[in-house]
Amino acid sequence: MKTQIKPIISFLILSSIILVTGCRTELDEEIGSPQDQTLEANSKVADLILKTVMNDGSGDNILDGSSCFNIELPVTVNVNGVDVYIDSEEDFELIEEIFNQLEDDIDDLDFIFPITIISSDFSEMIIENENQLEQLIENCEDDDDDDDIECIDFQYPFSVSVFNENSELLETITFNSDNELHDFIRDLDEDDIVNISFPITVILSDGTEMVITNLEDLEDIIENAIDDCDENDLSEERFTQVITSQLLEVQKYKDNQSNETNNYRDYVFDFSEDGTVSIMLEDNDGDPSNNMITNGTWSVCTRADGGLDATLDFGTEAPLNKLNNEWNVKKIKENRIMLDDRNDPGISKDELFFDRA
Repeated sequence: MKTQIKPIISFLILSSIILVTGCRTELDEEIGSPQDQTLEANSKVADLILKTVMNDGSGDNILDGSSCFNIELPVTVNVNGVDVYIDSEEDFELIEEIFNQLEDDIDDLDFIFPITIISSDFSEMIIENENQLEQLIENCEDDDDDDDIECIDFQYPFSVSVFNENSELLETITFNSDNELHDFIRDLDEDDIVNISFPITVILSDGTEMVITNLEDLEDIIENAIDDCDENDLSEERFTQVITSQLLEVQKYKDNQSNETNNYRDYVFDFSEDGTVSIMLEDNDGDPSNNMITNGTWSVCTRADGGLDATLDFGTEAPLNKLNNEWNVKKIKENRIMLDDRNDPGISKDELFFDRA
């Protein structure tokens, strides 16, 4: 019997190997794709996708003045002494209306705590008081990388197929939001083989929809969108529009390696299109104390290399005189202007950021 069983067992083992190998080959064919069509962890295109789907905190800057996070709605705020219930972004217009009632006042907005903030990675944190919120905003000022790509969006839903070589599990995942896609890319494992179910559609900042059929095109389109982004529009017109359309405050001032932002917390700057600026001082309650304390001048011009120079002159009185300089315009956003000292060749340059007051 043993002489008869051995051939049978050997045949069964060989058949099993052939069967498994055959099944794996068919699976490989099902999930396989050219190497340049496989979305790999830590690849350039994966990094671009991650930055594209980061939570954009700039949409509610009228509330918190910070682009590092946004405020979870609904929330109640006190605007110039009036309690306002904010249930959606459309309600931001209520704040604007109250701010615009008087032209010469300094607008004030206070939260009714606790509130919840949502960070760029979609993590949430409960904020109990104003001091805690101010500390987070200050930490944001010290982190000026601003990695998120705001000029292109994915159209949902779309799906990917994922095969893990270790577990040998094949899974189809459908994304319906930036949050879901962000978490997937962030947790992508090097052993995962990911194929996007092309075609997918992306939406540019001007509303144009583009159909993408492969990873190479997706990478190129995201990179092109960065170049075309409004925040990279370093024109005199864009600079003038942002700096004169709202009251501003110093969100960050770094003198080489020394952060001196706190010296400017109480100052509010009102830039006018005629090249003048009025500087006001707030007291501890956020109200103007002696209102306008001094005047200054500003100008902007385009350099031969295409960059922008912004010249500020706030007089001779400390600490405002430390801001007098011919600054390089580093970045312009809807409510924020970022400057640094282009004449300083060192790694730790002087930096000056203005944001909405």
